[in-house]
Amino acid sequence: MPDNRNTDKPTEQQALDTEDWEIAFAPYKGDTSAALNMGFNLMVMKVYLSLDPPNLQEVLEGIEHAIEALYPYTQFHEICHDMYIKVVGGDLTLEEEEMLKKLGIKF
Repeated sequence: MPDNRNTDKPTEQQALDTEDWEIAFAPYKGDTSAALNMGFNLMVMKVYLSLDPPNLQEVLEGIEHAIEALYPYTQFHEICHDMYIKVVGGDLTLEEEEMLKKLGIKF
C-alpha cells in the first residue's frame, strides 16, 4: 500500500465543539474587526468545502497559512519552528514532550 499521510497517521484529535471554539476565539473579545475578519476567512473555507467538487487544496492552503500566522503568538516562537509544527501536528515523541514540559511549555 502506498504511503498516504491521511491514512498512515490516524488522528487522535477530537472534533472541535462549541467550547473549543469559545476558548480559541476568546482573544478576539474587544477586537471586533479581527473577529469579523476571522468570520470571513472561515466562511471562505466553508464555501470552498461546499463546492462540487470541494476545493480542498484551497482549504488546506488556508489552514497552512493560519497555522503559520499563529506561530509568532505561541511560546514556540522563542524556541523552535520545527517543534511548533510537531506539536500542532501531534507528532511529538515522548522524549520531546517531556523536554518541553521541563522547559515549562504548556500545550
